[in-house]
Amino acid sequence: MLVGLTLGLMVVAAAIGTLIVSRTASGTVGDLSQLQQQGSYALRVMGIQIRQAGSVAPIKDSVNSLYSFKDTFIGFGGNSSVVTGADGAGDSADTVSTSNEPLDGNPDTRPRDCLGEKANGARIDSTFWVDGEAHELKCKSGAKNQALIGNVADFQVWYRILSAASTTQRMTAKQVDAAGLWRSVKSIEICLDLQGDEAGQPGVGSYANCQGVESPRNGRLHLVFRNVFDLRTQGS
Repeated sequence: MLVGLTLGLMVVAAAIGTLIVSRTASGTVGDLSQLQQQGSYALRVMGIQIRQAGSVAPIKDSVNSLYSFKDTFIGFGGNSSVVTGADGAGDSADTVSTSNEPLDGNPDTRPRDCLGEKANGARIDSTFWVDGEAHELKCKSGAKNQALIGNVADFQVWYRILSAASTTQRMTAKQVDAAGLWRSVKSIEICLDLQGDEAGQPGVGSYANCQGVESPRNGRLHLVFRNVFDLRTQGS
């Protein structure tokens, strides 16, 4: 009887161990799939707005039926800048905003804002930032805002400026603002650090965050997404 009980306990222990390993592996795969989908979606939405920043609607001449583009752009602060942003305090997430004026009189050809809605004015302003308490990347367009994705641990933005020597400078929002170079931004670098839901994940070492600093995982899966988007109207 004792031998039978011992063998039974060994079988139960092995089954529990297998179940725990299977559950951990399943959680890791689920987290990985979710973070990849969220990161891809967020970069796609931001990329659309960033690439078309500064675009204007073609104007049809009623006399000769030719199209032309207006040569003025209101931009942020009325200084024709098509992008602006702000650095987060300390290690907090950054904020970035883009603007375009591509609207014409035909509602069928009006582009959509970052919320997926057709614009109903003469200008589209899109602001991306992180709600630190909810860990959500949000977008605001007009008076509306909504979350795009969750699981956001960090969101950092850099701006690339083409200098007179044909070299590219990578600057923070504070540096661009101090130098008055918002109108000279040629591209925007985005970094998203997404954190999984499942605690106690294997591989509890560190990872390189958006700042390139080794940070502890604290038992959670982290995926860092980076992309550089050229402002088509500003050159590359």
